[in-house]
Amino acid sequence: MVKSRIGRAAVMLSGLVVAAAAVTVSSGTASAYVGSGCGGRDGGKHTDTWYASACINGDGGAINYYGHTDFPNGAPATIHLWLWDYTAKPGGVQVAKTDFPVAAGPHDYRTRSLAHPASGHDYKAEMRVDWGGGNVDTYLSPDLLN
Repeated sequence: MVKSRIGRAAVMLSGLVVAAAAVTVSSGTASAYVGSGCGGRDGGKHTDTWYASACINGDGGAINYYGHTDFPNGAPATIHLWLWDYTAKPGGVQVAKTDFPVAAGPHDYRTRSLAHPASGHDYKAEMRVDWGGGNVDTYLSPDLLN
C-alpha cells in the first residue's frame, strides 16, 4: 500500500513539474501582438450574400489595418477606413483615415501600415460604409494590443 501511494505521489509530482515547464516555455514565446483579426457582419441587410469586415494585425513591428467587402452591386457609396488609438485618450484618437469607392464583388481595401506604433497602446480598425443619405454601416476589428 505504501508503494502505491508513493508511486501515485511521484506521478502527480512529475505531472505538475511538466505542466509548470510547459507554462514557462509558452509564456516566453508569446507574440507581442495580441488580438489581431477581423470583425464584421455577413448577409441580410443589403442582400442575402454580402459581407463586410474591418481587420487589423501586427506584422514585423508595424500595424496593418484593412477592410474586406463582397457587395453584389457597386453603389454610389464610400468606404471610410480608420485606425484608432484607444490608449492615447478616452474615446480614441484617429491615427489615420483613408477613403475608397465601394467595389462590386469581393474586394480588399488596403491602406498603408502604421510603421512605428506606440508600445503598450490599444489599436482598432474601423470601417464605415457610407451609402449616402445618412445611411452608414460601421464595422470594428478586434483590439490589437501593441
